[in-house]
Amino acid sequence: MLAKKFIASIVGLTTVLTMMGVGGVSAQTATAAELQAQIAALQAQLQSLLAQLNSTGATTPTAPATGTIPSVCAGITFTRNLTLGSTGADVKCLQAILNGDPATQVSPTGAGAPGQETTYFGARTKAAVIAFQEKYAAEILTPSGLTAGTGFVGASTRAKLNQMLSAGTVATTPTTPTTPTTPTTGLPAGCTSTTGYSPLTGQPCSVVTTTGTTCVPGGAEGSITVSTNPTPADSTKVYEGDSKVPVYGLKIKATGSDMDVQRVTLKFSKQPWTYFSNVYVYNGSTELASSPLNATTVSKVSSSDYEITLGNFASKFVVPNNSTGVLTIAVDVNSGISSDAWATGSTANTIVISNPSSTSVRAVDGACLNQYGGDTTGRTVSVNASQSTSATLTVSLDANTPKARNIVADSSHEIKGATLLTFDVKATKDNILMDTLTAQFTDGAGGAGNYAIPTTAYLYDDSGTAIGTGTPYSHTYTTEADRGKVTFSDLNYTISRDTTKTFTIRIDDTLVAPDSGTHISTKDGQIYKVTVAAANITGEKSNGTNLSGTSLSGSAESYNAYAYAEGPIFTIASISTSATQKSYSGASSTLSATFN
Repeated sequence: MLAKKFIASIVGLTTVLTMMGVGGVSAQTATAAELQAQIAALQAQLQSLLAQLNSTGATTPTAPATGTIPSVCAGITFTRNLTLGSTGADVKCLQAILNGDPATQVSPTGAGAPGQETTYFGARTKAAVIAFQEKYAAEILTPSGLTAGTGFVGASTRAKLNQMLSAGTVATTPTTPTTPTTPTTGLPAGCTSTTGYSPLTGQPCSVVTTTGTTCVPGGAEGSITVSTNPTPADSTKVYEGDSKVPVYGLKIKATGSDMDVQRVTLKFSKQPWTYFSNVYVYNGSTELASSPLNATTVSKVSSSDYEITLGNFASKFVVPNNSTGVLTIAVDVNSGISSDAWATGSTANTIVISNPSSTSVRAVDGACLNQYGGDTTGRTVSVNASQSTSATLTVSLDANTPKARNIVADSSHEIKGATLLTFDVKATKDNILMDTLTAQFTDGAGGAGNYAIPTTAYLYDDSGTAIGTGTPYSHTYTTEADRGKVTFSDLNYTISRDTTKTFTIRIDDTLVAPDSGTHISTKDGQIYKVTVAAANITGEKSNGTNLSGTSLSGSAESYNAYAYAEGPIFTIASISTSATQKSYSGASSTLSATFN
């Protein structure tokens, strides 16, 4: 059909040329020069139409392919909840899966459409998720007692998406041939130069766009509304040496069309390089642009107005129509701020980051027109001197540490990965780099009771990653001081300022096989017990000084764990029962109960 339309246009042009050549009305009323100019213009239009025909290819739509996972989903597993405002590669994979079914398509054109999936979860994605949830209601909604989709990608929705990825049942949307809206030359459709008007759209050829933009000459016009995002909050504290700390957010709403945000101008109320070395623009976790802050990159408008413009984004930031996107501004704080920068007797100072005007953010709408917005409210940032000298590291017992219990070995009489201790480590006033951690197992030679030293010990962080492995000392030393100790070294593990990380110690051990008659092992009843003290942790503060003395405090000790080569293992189960009893009057009462 597309090819026929082009052929009809070419035939029409040929007829016009023929009429002009035999002395039609145009020939009778025009001079020879004017006639020649008209012929040249029509010939140019004919060449343009032929070029358009060649570029379309007029291909037949490809049939849906089943069993093929979208390429953007390679290596993706849905492990986190997704909702409005979420960003990341998993969002792009989600859109690709939704676009594989016409009933759940994110958008037919523009950002979010098949082949144009984005990493931003906006209103269109939410609507498509609702359609997806309602299509698979029996698997997603019904088990949760829901009758309508929510648009929130939670556990049941993620399970369905992962099942589709695992089974390879995602269908790809048929490819429909379309006329290119923007030639690879960067010129509007139908134009061969930047002069004159396009014979196809009637728009000026001077409106040059780049390959891959969402705007089309003659497309929908739009606008943006810019406001300060609630996060980061006002008066955010930053410290000397902080890296890429978020300090300011811009909320950008698109109205009328998708908006391609391409530039943002920032204003600092003081000379910014006094406090900051670099500034960054982020879309979620994606860095769009960055710049050093110095007298060359920043323009001084006045003593209270220093401005910098960040553009040429590394990746496109398109806000879909009637949706909102967020840009986050982050900074690197100088590690050594001049003492002259601090107010007398103070170790903190403030600086305001904002937009200088209502035209500070520029975006391109669907008609290839620039649209502007901005918010001069801004955020006050509290810049603080380093507190490394008074930083501390504290160890404490975690509430989820295992209580006293029995540990039964497997059929090979081995204990594998048994958790003995869960403990917390908190860093205050500075980032702490933890280098080594030494744990002490109680042993029979050094204390009362039948204490045992395992063959292998492991240190896990709260993500479930083993960050250290060691063999506790089991042979006798002169002082017995090192017996039962295990040191996890080269950890290179950072605990951020004013945060707490949770760790666990797990063990492997081999028990003596039990007697075949009594089923008793000589190691039955031996006790595993381990202690971690802050004093046995080495590391350094952000200023390079080592942890020592009063900067280390607290300890955590496990409860007793009794080992057995053989024994019963109990798991939680349940049974439901009911009983009916009749009274003398003939009435009956029924009692139902569930026992765990």
